[in-house]
Amino acid sequence: MQNRGVRVALLAGAIICLSCVTAACGRQVAVTPVEPLNPRCAEVVAALPNTIDGAGLRPTRPESASTAAWGEPPIVFRCGVARPDALEPTSALVEVNGIAWFPETLTAGTAFTAVEWPSADDPVYLEIAVPQDYPAPANVLADVSPILAAIGS
Repeated sequence: MQNRGVRVALLAGAIICLSCVTAACGRQVAVTPVEPLNPRCAEVVAALPNTIDGAGLRPTRPESASTAAWGEPPIVFRCGVARPDALEPTSALVEVNGIAWFPETLTAGTAFTAVEWPSADDPVYLEIAVPQDYPAPANVLADVSPILAAIGS
């Protein structure tokens, strides 16, 4: 009988491990942090939601107050990035909840950079890279934009 208890415990442990692997539990996402850290970034990253477009928050490596990631494949957020080279005064922007986003096509998805946040005079550029596996990147922007609007005001 004692053997049966051990097998049940091992089976339960295997199921938990399998569900964590499937949900990307605890697996860190390698994200290059932005240096030097803009003081506004720690506030933004701390306010980001635990879930974006149904994808759960994941730890980033190295740990940084300028980065966050969700889901598998990961949606990656970086705060304090450089102004995009392709951004021009005539560039088409996507506005979501008062936040203007500059979209750039990537090899396997889209990067969106928040421009003129919190103001055009002293902008902090925030980038969200959304893999093509997420069919509605606007949902990601809709989850983040209200937070940026609240902090930036």
